[in-house]
Amino acid sequence: MNVVFLRAFFFAPSVLLASILFSAFLGCNQKAEPLTDSGKLQILVAVDPIVYMVERVGWEHIDVVALTPQGQNPETYAPTPGSLQQVVASRGFLRVGLPIEERFAKNIESIAPNAKTYDLCANLTLLPNPHRHDDGEHEGHEVHEDEEDVESLDPHVWTSPANARVIVANIADALEELDPVNAESYAANAEAFDAELASLQAEVGARLAPYEGKRFVVFHPAYGYFAREFKLEQAAIEFEGKAPRPKELQKLIEQAKADGTRKLIVQPEFNRSSAQAIADAIDGELVDHSPLEKDYFVNIRALTDAVVDSIGSQE
Repeated sequence: MNVVFLRAFFFAPSVLLASILFSAFLGCNQKAEPLTDSGKLQILVAVDPIVYMVERVGWEHIDVVALTPQGQNPETYAPTPGSLQQVVASRGFLRVGLPIEERFAKNIESIAPNAKTYDLCANLTLLPNPHRHDDGEHEGHEVHEDEEDVESLDPHVWTSPANARVIVANIADALEELDPVNAESYAANAEAFDAELASLQAEVGARLAPYEGKRFVVFHPAYGYFAREFKLEQAAIEFEGKAPRPKELQKLIEQAKADGTRKLIVQPEFNRSSAQAIADAIDGELVDHSPLEKDYFVNIRALTDAVVDSIGSQE
């Protein structure tokens, strides 16, 4: 299968998609067979941090499949035919609003006909997508039918421990509905997980309290929820989803110099040339962090270290 076919998967009419997908991926077998005989509940999510959360709530009762492989960018990655075969037996599709989810959601009935969709952002106050020029916050978010409405919201919700606690509760609700036999186990696991997240929240809050109101510089604006929770300001090098033009780049260099910034946070999933240009101009350096690290506690502690490192370089 080539790239043209994968583009067709996401954008072709649904009737054509159903025919293509079932003949290419399932060998014209209309029955969705499970991947294993484990009898576990299979759940589909977009990225590894959400895999971790679902695994912590579900433990031995579930299997989790991620649409985005490690090291890939969920904003641009297109699943391969082989990876799509893995999602056929999914019973639940748990979404946070990432672009890969929006593309996949249009065709989920053809690929995973038994999967029920759940919005993990329910009961969260969402930020506008930093790639869009929109103002205000969005409370009590629900899944939108209009793709443009969904894409106007920032999907990186898990980077805030406060949000993570709500997401975990939503995961537990979804698993309990899908598998009521093990509902008590899911509820107990979620409660224990929430206690750990509350402790992490307090730990990070204590570390960042001295930096309230400070700005940290990142390439890709994935940390808006983290910044909001801990009263910081995220400044992004990326402009409207693209590397900055010379004029924007110069403005960022001037702002970094004015702030005294010497360290910039970059994600390994993105081209770092623009960030390196700013670092060179301010005699600074780059600090690596990926919000896609699977272990949530490792992820948030590493992010806290990176932010402290970046802001601390201003002193």
